[in-house]
Amino acid sequence: MTDINKNPMVLPDNLPRPEDDGAADHLVGMRVPELSLRSTSGEPVDLGKLPRRAIVDAYPMTGVPNVELPKGWNDIPGARGCTPQTLAFQDQEKVISALGADVYGLSTQTTEYQKELADRLGLSFPILSDAEFKLTEALRLPTMTVEGKVLLKRLTLVINDGVIEHVFYPVFPPNRAAADVVAWLKDNPLPHAAAAEEGPSGVLIYTTAQCPYCKAAKALLSQRGVAFTEVDVDLTPGAAEVMVARSGGRRTVPQIFIGRKHVGGSDDLLALDQSGKLAALLAEL
Repeated sequence: MTDINKNPMVLPDNLPRPEDDGAADHLVGMRVPELSLRSTSGEPVDLGKLPRRAIVDAYPMTGVPNVELPKGWNDIPGARGCTPQTLAFQDQEKVISALGADVYGLSTQTTEYQKELADRLGLSFPILSDAEFKLTEALRLPTMTVEGKVLLKRLTLVINDGVIEHVFYPVFPPNRAAADVVAWLKDNPLPHAAAAEEGPSGVLIYTTAQCPYCKAAKALLSQRGVAFTEVDVDLTPGAAEVMVARSGGRRTVPQIFIGRKHVGGSDDLLALDQSGKLAALLAEL
């Protein structure tokens, strides 16, 4: 039997719900200060200068295997659930990217502490460290103190062009945070373009594992030395719906995008290549 008090992946049924204390009411409309934060990717990140919409998943503190959580952690509203919350964003990261946004984690732990989690979970997005509380203090982010440690309260920021445009606070249950963000992105396309047109800046291909046309398209891209992001619509929750929206209603795979341009399927990609137009499109990225 799993001990839910020791397994950070399992949320107790009686997890206390955090109340909206108003501590995040001031955030919408605030400009994010230009601050360089260390990240688990090894590259510093300035949330005020990002080229795309950013989803910032802020949380108090993740657990470490074989290390006891703070005493009474489960009883603190909004404390437990950071690892399931992070995994939920990992599961939805490609869908969020297809909807025109990039995911970042955020906590007040050091990068070294965060990297243990990132490596253990195989995260594809960076976690940012605000161990010096520069961002926390500049934005007056809601915090709590546990055993003498100042921790962020759980919230999700949506940042566009350096300005906070939406805040999810309080976040409950933690493992629903990513799904709530996906729903909001679908309902709130960017002002300058439909969210369905806001793909990654590179090459994206929607596939299924057994599709021969998908394999042919990937082989062609690989032969041309083109790096691409693959989204398996059978394995990625919500990906099929996003694909249909972005492709103007097409439900077959593969569906291929170069930047914001919808190329089409495998035959369309081959035709572009044979005409010499594929290289020209790639050159525009």
